[in-house]
Amino acid sequence: MSTPDKNILRLIDILIFQKKINYRNDFCEEIGILRQTVSKIKKGTNHFTVQHIEIICAKYNVSANWIFGIDKKVFNTPDSIEI
Repeated sequence: MSTPDKNILRLIDILIFQKKINYRNDFCEEIGILRQTVSKIKKGTNHFTVQHIEIICAKYNVSANWIFGIDKKVFNTPDSIEI
């Protein structure tokens, strides 16, 4: 599984923990993918697209550098958590 895919899947759990979304399905609806697509990404047969990443970064203020494994800060805020 690619780094962006792993980090976005981890992001879903972070967003649920922070109560920014309630369920995985909320995330899927907000970025415009089917829940089955997430299952395929977990299996390695599909990947998040550039368009998905753009939506995720804009919607949740997520650092694209974190998604690609370049930065440790998840969000584009001064008090962002580091992973």
